[in-house]
Amino acid sequence: MTDQNADTGSVVAERSDGHTDQTAREIDARVYRVLGEQFLARPDRERVDAVGIWASEWRGNAERLPPEFDAALERIEDGATADAETLRTAYTHLFRGVSERAPDPPYESMYVDGSFYSGTTTEIRKGYRWAGLDVDDAGGNEPPDHLGLELQFLGELVAMDDGDRDPDEPDLDDALWWLLDEHLTEWLPTYHARIRREEPHEYYGGLLDLALAVVTSHHKRLAENR
Repeated sequence: MTDQNADTGSVVAERSDGHTDQTAREIDARVYRVLGEQFLARPDRERVDAVGIWASEWRGNAERLPPEFDAALERIEDGATADAETLRTAYTHLFRGVSERAPDPPYESMYVDGSFYSGTTTEIRKGYRWAGLDVDDAGGNEPPDHLGLELQFLGELVAMDDGDRDPDEPDLDDALWWLLDEHLTEWLPTYHARIRREEPHEYYGGLLDLALAVVTSHHKRLAENR
């Protein structure tokens, strides 16, 4: 799902006027897809190197970049130079919940309801199905409310063309608002704060910083236009 060679220099940070032409929508989608994949998959050298280059090029190509975006991208760029074993250890500790001292895994239900596979999980799955998507969580796959899947779903919504939807269905702006306002902005800040207490590796700390910055900026832009 992820295009790691995407030009991301003009993402949300460049669009404070709320302009949403098709090119900008595609750029947004790629950013969410890239971020989502990093939280879903254990790191490998080729992918980490590609993400490090992506972060470096974004910083180099953007004319105006908010401080929180720039700082996050710099952390990603610096952290991407770490050896693969260090990154795998960091990933397991931060995102797999393998010990009592480790953070709970990045499932919305854990941070909103305090339990695994709650009503929140069911609600998110319904949103996926509305968009014609679903998550096969059998056989050890991640549940629908995993952070990586929610970010990738956000990317899919951004990339959709509202003109292809049935006029009786909710519009895409409402779907985006639902996912951002009722879900991601409700639990991602809490999860981000929990991970910060772990003093995470620069690579993953930067990815989480960037996810929070992009989601917050996107939510603010939609709120201003409602």
